[in-house]
Amino acid sequence: MRIRAGITVLTLALVAGCDTGLDLNNPNSPTQETALSSIEGIVATELGMQDQYASSILTYVRAPALVTDEWGTASKSLAADQSLFSGLAIDPTYGVVSEPYYNTYRVARTADAIIGTVPKLGGLSSGFAAGLTANAKLFKAMALGMAAQQYERLPIDAAAGGGIPVPRTQVFAEVIRLLESARADVANVSDADLSGFTSRALSPGVDLRNTIDAMLARYYLISGQYQNAYDAAGRVNLAKTSFLTYPGTDINPIYNYSVVAGYVAPLRSWAQAAEPGDKRVPFWADTLATPPNGNPPSLQLVPFNMFGHRNDPFPLYLPGEMRLIQAEALMRQATAVANLQAAIDLINQERAEIPTATTPGAQLGPLSIATLNTPDKVLAQIAHERRFELFSQGLRWEDIRRFAAQAGGVAKASFLPMPQGECTTNPNAGC
Repeated sequence: MRIRAGITVLTLALVAGCDTGLDLNNPNSPTQETALSSIEGIVATELGMQDQYASSILTYVRAPALVTDEWGTASKSLAADQSLFSGLAIDPTYGVVSEPYYNTYRVARTADAIIGTVPKLGGLSSGFAAGLTANAKLFKAMALGMAAQQYERLPIDAAAGGGIPVPRTQVFAEVIRLLESARADVANVSDADLSGFTSRALSPGVDLRNTIDAMLARYYLISGQYQNAYDAAGRVNLAKTSFLTYPGTDINPIYNYSVVAGYVAPLRSWAQAAEPGDKRVPFWADTLATPPNGNPPSLQLVPFNMFGHRNDPFPLYLPGEMRLIQAEALMRQATAVANLQAAIDLINQERAEIPTATTPGAQLGPLSIATLNTPDKVLAQIAHERRFELFSQGLRWEDIRRFAAQAGGVAKASFLPMPQGECTTNPNAGC
């Protein structure tokens, strides 16, 4: 049976999912040795790690959306959100600063415990062991990768007591190392041999192999390894999807924060910047609906469509992202001019996609080399496509850094500061 996070009611009628899985710092939870001493225990811990990440997704997209051109704040929003949206100084005591940081290391510590225990635990088939280990590396890599897009320096060491922060380029290198190792873990394992792991310990909606390759493509691109990014994106089966799911009594954290709490919502100006007829806009936001309660007229917020319902899933990657990664990788290499048409073809494939219930699609006509006749113009078009394809995915902040003037927008902050709690308790924080 799948173990899911419980639901508790917090102040301001805000509903949030509790974490499950291994809590290495809670004396009332099972000890690490107890939780990981049996197959049932390690399966529960693996599922708990995935729920830890799923329940943290708001913290990975909230700041990037508020400091760019994606979300605005409603009149009753928190001061922390208002400071990010307004471009004011960011107080390091705010939860919006600390939550991505601490959630990342909670996931990472759980993943490390799984990775360290699997080789010692008897009774596991080789395929089951490979799946447990590869998936733990994947989720640790995803957590570190999302955090490294928000902080300039982070520890790689997830051990309690405080690691030494290193430049985020080193964190991205560790993300890639983990993903390459995860890919190697399952490279020679058949789907049949993985089936025990998949049926018992993998969250429904997650495609392990495709997600590993999609994350490799994403972080190779961010790290400037363009041919590797192109190749990894090409390995992803675009007919398959991979989602974090929130079934039954679970609740999508973005819905919780925007609809239940009423703190944030998409900006109408984001929708207005789209090409006329772009079907990605109504996929993500309902521009025809009554504005959210407390919507200041000067901000012009619109309700979420996707993430506007309590059980909406969150995509770990999107097919359009893979095509745009390949197009960008072609334009970042020395052979960019020769590859103009190939990159435009990939953009046109992404633009032609038809939206489904769970994936966006622009459903727009093709562009030609007569218009996109230089690498700079193609890169600007890729940045534009990513702005609407990958709305609220936590990637816009990094896109603005990478594309600079071609991004079509600016960020109101460079990075989040080191959380004040880490500065106080971690002697290695270097605050």
